[in-house]
Amino acid sequence: MTRTTMSRPLVVALLGAILGASLHGQPQLPPPIGARPGVTVPISEKPQGGNRVTFNSPQVDAPDLSIDAVLYKPDKVARGAVVVVNAAPGWSDYREGQYARALSSAGYAVLAIDTYGPRGIGGTQTDNAKLSTFVQARDALAARKYLVSIGYPVDRMAVMGTGRGGTIALLLADRTFVQNEGERFAVAMAISASCVFRPKTPKPASKVFIAIGGKDDVAGVQPCKDFANEFANAGGRIDVKVYPDASSGFDGHPGVLNVVRDPFMETFVNCSVAVEPDGRSSYNGKLFAESDTAALIGEMRKSCIRRGGSGWTNLTQKAAVTFDLIEFLDANFRH
Repeated sequence: MTRTTMSRPLVVALLGAILGASLHGQPQLPPPIGARPGVTVPISEKPQGGNRVTFNSPQVDAPDLSIDAVLYKPDKVARGAVVVVNAAPGWSDYREGQYARALSSAGYAVLAIDTYGPRGIGGTQTDNAKLSTFVQARDALAARKYLVSIGYPVDRMAVMGTGRGGTIALLLADRTFVQNEGERFAVAMAISASCVFRPKTPKPASKVFIAIGGKDDVAGVQPCKDFANEFANAGGRIDVKVYPDASSGFDGHPGVLNVVRDPFMETFVNCSVAVEPDGRSSYNGKLFAESDTAALIGEMRKSCIRRGGSGWTNLTQKAAVTFDLIEFLDANFRH
């Protein structure tokens, strides 16, 4: 990279050391931002390095919803802007916050949004029917509009996320989804995403980077490889990288270095949902509206969704994926 003369292995090692050092500053798992009454965790203290903001997300047949977020600004003029969508366990300073600080240090403005807190949701990893992916995608697009409204260029916008947040990023990379929204992100980056939604006729809207843990037993490895082939065959640009010895959630808390088994987590390794050109999902001979995630998940539980997944944090690979995200942004937003 042009910013440094150090070798890539040395940069990754240094990043890993920095991420590991945060263990001493975070002896307990920090709660998500924007928790509401009904959620057992309180609003966390101000995340490191960012400023709390809110923006309005238009809702279907309901008033606009105020979404909590943290805005991280680079020291100089931003090379672009990134919306980070929270993962299934909710917003955290050690995941969304760490990515945001790293990308901000590399010259990008970052808006890390909490799509769960305003709705009183603590997490979705054991119940993916709690919130519609369509609603989360609309939140991310509203975040994009907010960034544009405060001065960031429309043609240098990226979206990213881990786990379910990564799945939202992939949905937004294809015009099959949220079809009434014409303006899209130039770049989409997904980490440990579930590549279950497979448009029959993909309509690429973004340049895509997918990071997969080689030992991911929640979303699997092959589904995203198949997704990437279909996206590329439709004319899209997509890069996929598998990170060895990394599980689902390998970019998690720096204190969780040993294998943790969650017997209740929903897994999607064996799932594939065909998506019609009009955005409806087709599964088991039934059609589901894009907004009806609950009914679709209910049907998927009859056949492909299983329970029980393992995960652990791999600091080396967390550093490596951080480095790769910056490289991908630089390659696409180079002046």
